[in-house]
Amino acid sequence: MSKYLQFFPKPLLDDLANGRWLPVIGAGMSLNATLPAGKSMPLWGELGKSFERDLAKFSATGPVDAMSAYEHEFGRARLIERLSEILHIQHAQPGDAHRAFCSIKFDMVCTTNFDFLLERQYESIPRFLNPVVDEEQLSLNVAADGTVLLKLHGDLRHPSRLVVTEGDYDGFLTNYPLIATYLANLLITKTAVLIGYSLDDPDFRQIWHVVSQRLGKTRRQAYAIAVGAQAADVSRYARRGVTLINLPRGKKRYGDVLAAAFDELSAYWRNRVLEVSTVTEEAPLRELKLPKEASSRLVFFSLPLHRLPVYREQVFPPVEALGIVPITADDVISPGDSITAKIDALMDRAIAIVVEVGSVWTEAELRMAISRASEDVSGGSRTPLVIVIGNAPTPITSLSARNPNTIYVDSVTESDQGLQQLLDALRGVKPSEAALELEPARLLATGENQAAVISAMSVLETSLRRLLDKPEWSRVRRPMSMQQLIEAAAGQGLLLTKNYPVRDWIKIRNDAVHTSAPVNREVARTIVEGVVDLISQPGLKL
Repeated sequence: MSKYLQFFPKPLLDDLANGRWLPVIGAGMSLNATLPAGKSMPLWGELGKSFERDLAKFSATGPVDAMSAYEHEFGRARLIERLSEILHIQHAQPGDAHRAFCSIKFDMVCTTNFDFLLERQYESIPRFLNPVVDEEQLSLNVAADGTVLLKLHGDLRHPSRLVVTEGDYDGFLTNYPLIATYLANLLITKTAVLIGYSLDDPDFRQIWHVVSQRLGKTRRQAYAIAVGAQAADVSRYARRGVTLINLPRGKKRYGDVLAAAFDELSAYWRNRVLEVSTVTEEAPLRELKLPKEASSRLVFFSLPLHRLPVYREQVFPPVEALGIVPITADDVISPGDSITAKIDALMDRAIAIVVEVGSVWTEAELRMAISRASEDVSGGSRTPLVIVIGNAPTPITSLSARNPNTIYVDSVTESDQGLQQLLDALRGVKPSEAALELEPARLLATGENQAAVISAMSVLETSLRRLLDKPEWSRVRRPMSMQQLIEAAAGQGLLLTKNYPVRDWIKIRNDAVHTSAPVNREVARTIVEGVVDLISQPGLKL
């Protein structure tokens, strides 16, 4: 049950589903860190007060003024050391809000924070993270998958790059023009969503002002997520051209509200990304049209691109013969920067994830798969079996050793033994024939008319393929259509269709799959009951 999604405007949720968010993380997010007893993470203003107290007879006009005076008095090295102490760099660990935020598969995240809480959380998932601090990193594509973390103000591991004093801020646009240009481009093409960020930083505000001034009315709307904000906060963001999403706090803590909201956003993106994507293969499309809780027959294959034709020729036909539907990332065209979210959504719908290690993409997807299987073990939801083909890197092998839902098999295209191992593993996780046969009636009872029709026709198709059982048909690139199967079965006297308008059923099913046309409940009931009668004929029972 969604509690916080109602506070997010639909256009903003649409941008999330289409991969157009640019999260900008500020100091408020660090408040959610887990710290030893008696310790607390300071807000931006409190950070300045800490430095002001260290200066004798000095009254600062703000945090930047306080830290500038501190550096002038004690030097840059001592400033960095003191920052590390105040921010509890050695002891601070990501909190629940960090866990929930990093579960959203953003390809790009910006932050002005100096700490390493996001890095630690991404490492624990594990998800590959590319922290970008210096301009020369902007041109590097160091990984095919993962999250780029643009650290606008540097961090405590790069003292000379840190933007913390008046001199640092004054020289930002001059010293780092490419980072400023890169950020401006992101703000032009993506929807900025500020999290724990006050918009008090002069460099970010200056870039935002230039973008707003140049684009005028065509500038993308920016948003900020707050919890229990006062009216003055709403007005302050509005003056700066930012719409505040004010989540009710109630009796919950700030971090708990954010974590719950991020969990809802993550689930929303995972569910919606497939709806706004184009599925190019018929069988996977039908499966993806079913509700998430329906009995799934999907198996996600993560393969090096050059291996895909080999799998389509040699592996997918015997897998399909089991009544299982293979799907790859290439079968789904997703909008914007939603590649990782698309893969995450496909893994979420799969009963098994098969990964052939052989590229940086497949290694990254194997990390995702093992992480998902590990999370699902504790979460109580559908737990995918992870099947690894080939030799995974040692760190991944060590990670998978702790997960009972990961197995290794030999090459499936170079030996019959490897293919047989894969098929045996998939037999162990596919839905039972009885479950598949009962699924249309269950969906009908819950009001899922479209899904009931799609499921019923899939049951009929599976029954017909088994009845005809022609080995040569399982080896062709494109299997026989439903109409061809019915004609073949009827022509051989194996199926009596005289009293059943099967052609009409096929059209209704196709419309439900390709146009999302609604299906009348009585029509759905007629089809479901008709399929039950058909498959009860001798020799056709599943």
